[in-house]
Amino acid sequence: MKERSRRWLLHFKGRVDDLLGSSSVPEVITIDSTATCQTERISSVGCLIASDVDTDSGSSSASSTSLSFQMSPNHNEIVEQNSIASHQSQLSIEKEKELVQQDSNGTIVSAIVAPEKVRREPNKDQSSSYERFRLVYLIVYTAIMLADGLQGTHLYVLYESYGYSVSSLYSLGFISGAFTSPFIGPVVDRIGRKKAAMLYCFLEIIINLLEQYPIFLGLIASRVIGGITTNLLFSVFESWLVTEHRRRGFEEEKLELIIRDSTIASNSAAIVSGYIAHSLAAMFGAVGPFEGAVTFTGIAFLLVGLLWSENFGTESDEMTTFRGHMVNAYRKIVDDTKISRIGLIQGLTEGSLQTFVFLWSPALRSFSINAPQTALGLDIDGNPAYGLIFGAFMACGVMGSFVEPIARKFIPVEKTVDKDERRDASDVGLLSALCYLLSAILLLTPCLVENDSPYSFSICLGAFLIYEFLVGLYLPCEGVIRSIFMPNESMCSLMTMLRVIVNVAVAVGVISTNFVSLTSAFSSLSVMMLTATFLQLSLLRN
Repeated sequence: MKERSRRWLLHFKGRVDDLLGSSSVPEVITIDSTATCQTERISSVGCLIASDVDTDSGSSSASSTSLSFQMSPNHNEIVEQNSIASHQSQLSIEKEKELVQQDSNGTIVSAIVAPEKVRREPNKDQSSSYERFRLVYLIVYTAIMLADGLQGTHLYVLYESYGYSVSSLYSLGFISGAFTSPFIGPVVDRIGRKKAAMLYCFLEIIINLLEQYPIFLGLIASRVIGGITTNLLFSVFESWLVTEHRRRGFEEEKLELIIRDSTIASNSAAIVSGYIAHSLAAMFGAVGPFEGAVTFTGIAFLLVGLLWSENFGTESDEMTTFRGHMVNAYRKIVDDTKISRIGLIQGLTEGSLQTFVFLWSPALRSFSINAPQTALGLDIDGNPAYGLIFGAFMACGVMGSFVEPIARKFIPVEKTVDKDERRDASDVGLLSALCYLLSAILLLTPCLVENDSPYSFSICLGAFLIYEFLVGLYLPCEGVIRSIFMPNESMCSLMTMLRVIVNVAVAVGVISTNFVSLTSAFSSLSVMMLTATFLQLSLLRN
């Protein structure tokens, strides 16, 4: 009887093959070997589920197809019906439970989950997985940027209170970064991004402890280590994010969202850190913010260690040597003019921004002398309200990052996707070029206004606020451009090697303030941004 049942079912399969094609029908149809049944008659409604089932082991593959058929009384006509949705709604993607259809004579045809359920559940699971991934990354990144903002707010004041040259110590960190940046990236790609992030946190704790004592050698050591950690900060976290995002199979559009959120988190953390630093300085003096930085960096260290997974930028089991990472990164920079131009562009823009951070306070202080007492941005003593102005800068950056996806919609370019499912960079590239050009004009403002004009302070402050808005606008675009053009396996090596340009530009810019006027320094920044504009446009033409 069992053999007769199997022969009939094979005949039934052949009839379905003729109608639907063999690709829609299973190679093996499993029936309950213990069932005693008559196969001459089947109930009027039968369910056939295509699955690869081993009748001996009982294991089944993950792929399946569900088909329902209406059987005519003479078994000569098969009409496709809807899938058995009432059963599917009770199924779970994690448990491929079998459905059982039994006719009045006891014939059993077993099935597994239908494809519609398989398609729906991963989307839901992937969405929740993505949100968790995004939240974990932003929490860690916010803690890091809070610590970075705390030490940055009072660094100038602390060094000045110690009686040391602020510009010399500040530039020393970037000189150190210029010498070490070619080697840091290959080390990170060799040991792993998670370990490198934890190393960054550990070194930052050491730096913030050294800064609390007026020992010159200790301050020199903190600045040298600071050059290393700055390179790590602007490469490790982003390279981990991009690689991990793609390893988990999330959509590229969602990567752009996290990059934008990172800029918002960075600027928001800077605003909050200003208020925290003000409170800590009032309680503990100028070293208070550095004590707070130790706390936040320690929290970030624990979060990275507990919540992050390791990635090296490659899924290969073969570990690339340190020399191999350096050689590969160098060859990519030399052979691919797009990568080299991206490095030069973003080196110029970030170099301008870091130098501006050092220049804006003395520039506003010089223009505040002739400004009216009621001018917005001055305190009760007639001096620039540095804390409030810094917070306003960061608020403008946050607004720029929020506006960035809206602004991209107005860029008249057609988006395309390449064979690797990475989208075209024309819209973000064109928006970046426009922001660079406007920034070049705004940074010329201190050179165009008169020193003794009562309106110079307000005009320059307004120009600086708009510039910070543009920075918030183009920074997410730069992150998207890096994710498109830089390969995962050597991203960190490429980013740190190209940071040589940033470090040299900032070191030269800061040291030059001892020998040139503020207006000349701002003119140099404007030229740098204008150069970045033309390089970005050349990248678009290719």
